[in-house]
Amino acid sequence: MEFGICLNVIDILRKDPVKLDEQLSAIAAAGFSYVEAVVAAFIDADENEIKAIKAALIKNGLSLTRANVLFPGGIKVVGPEKDDDKIRDYLTSVFPKLKALGVEIVVFGSGGARNRPDDLPYDEAFIQVCDSAKLITNTAAGYGIKVAIEHLNPKECNLLVTIEETIKAVRAINHPNCGFTFDIYHVDESTADIYNVVNAKDVLFHSHTALPGARMFPSPEDADALRNYFAILKDAEYDGTVSIEATLHDEKSFEKNMTDAFEALTMLCVT
Repeated sequence: MEFGICLNVIDILRKDPVKLDEQLSAIAAAGFSYVEAVVAAFIDADENEIKAIKAALIKNGLSLTRANVLFPGGIKVVGPEKDDDKIRDYLTSVFPKLKALGVEIVVFGSGGARNRPDDLPYDEAFIQVCDSAKLITNTAAGYGIKVAIEHLNPKECNLLVTIEETIKAVRAINHPNCGFTFDIYHVDESTADIYNVVNAKDVLFHSHTALPGARMFPSPEDADALRNYFAILKDAEYDGTVSIEATLHDEKSFEKNMTDAFEALTMLCVT
């Protein structure tokens, strides 16, 4: 497996370019090979910012092959405000920038964008989100980018909130460039839903990890909390990218958060 870190590179660059270089250096030094950026942050990114990010990545020996938060909450892909032209215009604005940075897969979570209005019947909302995902996938394919739909938890969204439901959507979309992201934070490990990953290994494109519940960076001493997650990835014969999407431990330095997390993931990967 290949491990990476979710990082809002545009936001950090704008606030403190030196800090971005320091964090990328720490990520690489810990052993991670890529960062996963925030798509929505690129809507107003200019050419100089893209060049600066590319230079910082190259300097630190990292790639940027994954990106998440595909839509800002103001662009709706479900409900009465859904506007295909607006969706397409937004995508054709950000995708060239992502392609320039080497992004290969975008994660379609975006709970605010795909949340189902209370007065919209579920079946209609499901059809709409699948139609939007088809538009997204077809547009992304033109830039050599794949789409991985992320199941979210009910606190963040009310549509595609289980792995089973998300896989059903991927199957309905039926496009070779559309799969799903398995995120341990968004699934209840006490239910059987988590095991649906094993039966959908053909469309498992990407994965997010963190300590379940707290969504903190993992450390070697609490690696057992992630053991079942890695067992499921193994059963699914998954050998792709795993990004940490989590909150830092305040009592640790950024560097220590990175080294502890990489040690924990590599321990689990070989056991």
